[in-house]
Amino acid sequence: MILIKQSERGETLPLSKSKSFMLLWFTTVVSSLSLSMFMFIQSWYVVENLGMEASLGIVLVCLTTMRMVSMVIGGVVADRSRQTKIMSYSDLSLAILVIILAVLFVLLKEVPIWVLAINATFFGACGGLFEPSRDALVPKVVENHQLTRANSLLQGAIQIALFSGPLLAGILISIFSYSAVLSLIGLFLILSGIGVLFIKTRDIDRNNQNHTNRQSFKIQLTEGLTYTWNSSLLRALLIITIIVNFFISGPLLMGLPIFVEGVLNGNSVDFSFVQGGFTFGMVLGSVLIGVMNIQRKRGAYALYLIALQGVGMFVFSQVTSVVVAVSIIIFIGMLNPGVNIPLISLVQSYASEEKVGRVMSLIRTGSLGLIPLSYAVTSIFLGMGVNIQTLMVWSSFPLIFSVILLYFTFPILRRAD
Repeated sequence: MILIKQSERGETLPLSKSKSFMLLWFTTVVSSLSLSMFMFIQSWYVVENLGMEASLGIVLVCLTTMRMVSMVIGGVVADRSRQTKIMSYSDLSLAILVIILAVLFVLLKEVPIWVLAINATFFGACGGLFEPSRDALVPKVVENHQLTRANSLLQGAIQIALFSGPLLAGILISIFSYSAVLSLIGLFLILSGIGVLFIKTRDIDRNNQNHTNRQSFKIQLTEGLTYTWNSSLLRALLIITIIVNFFISGPLLMGLPIFVEGVLNGNSVDFSFVQGGFTFGMVLGSVLIGVMNIQRKRGAYALYLIALQGVGMFVFSQVTSVVVAVSIIIFIGMLNPGVNIPLISLVQSYASEEKVGRVMSLIRTGSLGLIPLSYAVTSIFLGMGVNIQTLMVWSSFPLIFSVILLYFTFPILRRAD
């Protein structure tokens, strides 16, 4: 039985008093923190100890590419199996990989780059299974009207973990050895992998579950793609995710250090303030969305905020002061969860329960897969001599125009609650 249910008096148990949701929140924080710490340690070791800055991209590509592929597979697996078991398998597998790497740091004087690349590949493959299962699990742990608030708490926690992970890893490496810090990460993952098994959920329709399990993997994957594309609402949400990630990731996120150095004439400290401002804005936005707990017109609300993101990026491209730049980037960061959280909640509310994992994995994979492409296109234009200000300006227009197009092309989106 689910822990978040209406009591005999017709009241819903608050999220803070739900043991299952708090366990889900805790395991999400631990997994995200471990991932960010692991990526920082690998990156720092390649640059600082191996002195192979040019090869760092190989390790990161191995991790992100396999993670993207694994998320597609993870969506099908999440709909076939119990999500808590998949999440536990993911965390415990990562723990084994991290501990193996910790042992290699003890045994070898210098860990070769190819070993790090292979380890990163398996890390991405196992880690990509976690998110689709978590996204499919949320609607089974909280009531429908709590989805927006629950997702805001989860997304806010993820952003804090991703921000604090590198900082924590950097401090620990300055005090302890690589093997010691990796062993600590392994213990975190073991704790998360065990804890997730104690999450209690609603019983789903067993007939649908049995039917899903009897289908082949290929049929289920195709079914997820067809289901998502044939639904006007889900298709619109997929398109929105792709547009937002493509036109923001490269020009804005990749362009931040270039903008700070070339336009603002800033130094590394100024860049840390600007980048930190974006993360702070995302955390603040997640908190505000959770407090507001929007239940009506979530689709229209997300569209308006995307247009604001476009306006914000246009204004940001014109500033020449670090202080003003930090203020605007905080605002843009606040809008990011304001768009993502309502859209995630819409998917979890409207998608068929036995297909939530596949739909969420497709949407997340679509956004994750477009990020490297966005980086590549941005790099090409920069190589052609186009300055970063111009790229930001021209990237802001598609965000604004796409909102107008989607508003009239998908009327279900502006009406969706």
